[in-house]
Amino acid sequence: MRQKKVEKGPKEKLSKPGYRLYIFIALSKFTTAGGSKYWFLAVDEATHMKFSMFLKQKSDLKEKFILFLKEL
Repeated sequence: MRQKKVEKGPKEKLSKPGYRLYIFIALSKFTTAGGSKYWFLAVDEATHMKFSMFLKQKSDLKEKFILFLKEL
């Protein structure tokens, strides 16, 4: 199969914290003691700070992410 030429994203890095976040959501094989199945990770491009939280359902992401952004 041929691979399409896809842009990798912005080439310049931002120096302002909180302006660009890279987000990763993963499903775990196992459920945590608190009942969470999903793991959420956000990495700030400027500071390389990592923020992590666990979610019981994928639909909980919207509510928790909005609170996270307000706090940030």
